[in-house]
Amino acid sequence: MQIRFEILEHLYYSPAPLPRTHVWRKATTLSYDDYQKHIAYLTNRGLIEETPDEGLSITGEGREVYEKLRDALGSLL
Repeated sequence: MQIRFEILEHLYYSPAPLPRTHVWRKATTLSYDDYQKHIAYLTNRGLIEETPDEGLSITGEGREVYEKLRDALGSLL
C-alpha cells in the first residue's frame, strides 16, 4: 500500500506526465518487475494512465484517492 501511495504522490505533484523509469527511480526502491505490478494495479483501478509516449499521469480519480489517503494518514499520525 505504501508503494502505491508514493507512486500516486509523485504523480500528484507533477504538472506533466513523467517517464515510467523516472517514477520508478524517484518514488520507489523496488525491482522493476515488482514496480510494474504496482503500475498495473493502479492502471487497472483507473488511478493512473499511460500516455502515448510511455509516460505516466494521475487521473482525476487518482487525485481524489490520493487526497483521501493523505488526509487519513495525517489524522493517524
